[in-house]
Amino acid sequence: MVFSRSDHLPATGAAPCYASRMSPAEEPIVTRTACVIRGATPDDVRAVGINDRMALRPNALGTLITGRPGERVIDYAAELPGPVYDVMYNPQTGWFSVTVFTGMSAVRWDNRPGTNPGYPRVEDILGATTPLAILAALDIPPSAIGYAEA
Repeated sequence: MVFSRSDHLPATGAAPCYASRMSPAEEPIVTRTACVIRGATPDDVRAVGINDRMALRPNALGTLITGRPGERVIDYAAELPGPVYDVMYNPQTGWFSVTVFTGMSAVRWDNRPGTNPGYPRVEDILGATTPLAILAALDIPPSAIGYAEA
């Protein structure tokens, strides 16, 4: 943690104020997410439930969710026919994955071959085998998750 003295002291003559911020090495890693629910309309998704950190819009496959759906992804998989494609990308590490939920079964594609992805591994998502091709196949703009090729 890095501490710095604030040069903005209250007019009351109070003691100096010290503010803290995390050093770059301590900052939390933020993974960005998007979710596509095949065959579902935004109204179908709203009927299951949403939170205030999500945005919905129709896309070529069904509904695209951006923001932070969190545990709602499992709810959508359980209550909508799907499948549900849960895309995660971490711009700091370059990790990109897609977990495909069909009912309560899941498989995963990720860009770290040879590692345990936490679910049975699949070789492609709708025939696509690279992050940009997968995003295109799922009709997700790369900017929705901040994705850029290195």
